[in-house]
Amino acid sequence: MAWIRWIGSLGLILMLSNQVLGAEADTARQLLLQALENQYRGPFQASIELVDESFPHGKDSLSGQLDFADEVGQRRICLAGNGQSFEYRSLHFGKEQWLTDETSHRIRRIANRQWKKGVFGNLLTFEDMLKMPGDFLLDYSTCRNFKVTDSSYEITVELKPVFQSVYSYVDVCLAKNPLLLRRLVFYGNTEKKLKTLTIREYQPKDGKFLFTDVAMSDCDSLSTLHLSLHNFSFADSEMALKVRSKPDGLSLLIPKSASATNQTPTMVGSGKADGAPPREGDSESTEEPEDATN
Repeated sequence: MAWIRWIGSLGLILMLSNQVLGAEADTARQLLLQALENQYRGPFQASIELVDESFPHGKDSLSGQLDFADEVGQRRICLAGNGQSFEYRSLHFGKEQWLTDETSHRIRRIANRQWKKGVFGNLLTFEDMLKMPGDFLLDYSTCRNFKVTDSSYEITVELKPVFQSVYSYVDVCLAKNPLLLRRLVFYGNTEKKLKTLTIREYQPKDGKFLFTDVAMSDCDSLSTLHLSLHNFSFADSEMALKVRSKPDGLSLLIPKSASATNQTPTMVGSGKADGAPPREGDSESTEEPEDATN
């Protein structure tokens, strides 16, 4: 009978252990939601400067204008420098991504399978352009690890399947007081460390915080990318006003406070409607986006 009591005690211990893990996972989820809630998601325009530096190729830079209207699912970045010039545009919460070569005036649509391709250097990909800085975490699969330190929360989360992200899982560092996203370490589908994204500075805006300075580095620290924003404007852009004017223009908005519900927030940055995987026929397209002339 002693062994029966021992097995029963072991089962109780395992059950309590699973409850603790479940409680930690729920706490980690709430912290991630609150950190995302603290980020400013309203419309804004800014000057942008990108500096890419690598050991074999030296330093290169681009500058231009950025126009984000994340609350209506629109992003636009225009960059030029060193003999190249292009415009990136994301529409309908990432369901469409377009790239225009300003030199040749060629317009092409970015397919899901191209998300891992570099836009400027090897560190900044099309998925990064769509989800930077924190939208990678809007919908994740499971929480692997949760640790609390004196100044931060360290959380590891697995991301959704490859058709929604080229990354497998992410180590997340949240700073305390205020609760803000500070660092993301990305791993590939073979669990190889790929790169680190660090948000170095925020700017307060309407009780929220807007990222203004981001640094990226590869796993060997041989390549770095520095992104800085300045000269901000916070008026509704023509791009956002056009979406707002449509009867169903706000139907895809995420709730203002995802933490107010018990549901996992839906992913703004999925490349296909309803998280559908890329079709076999997905390829580059030169069809002009609906509002490309605006």
